[in-house]
Amino acid sequence: MSDNGKISIPEYFRGKKIFMTGGCGFIGKVLIELLLRLCPDISLIYVLVRNKRGHTPEERIKEMLDLPFNEGLEKNLHFKYGI
Repeated sequence: MSDNGKISIPEYFRGKKIFMTGGCGFIGKVLIELLLRLCPDISLIYVLVRNKRGHTPEERIKEMLDLPFNEGLEKNLHFKYGI
């Protein structure tokens, strides 16, 4: 906690589980990347991904991970797919 009594973002998310929708959209991609870089102690991030424009959720996640700003993050990611 900082001197002014406010908690930092990494402290707030420490050990938390997060559920996201829109994670493959523009803002969602950036938010996930920032959370992974700035909050290494997040317990889990659940991302709801649906079929869209003929692409499966798995394909959409792979496309997202292929973006240059996600470089180096994929080694720490573990995926579980389900309904």
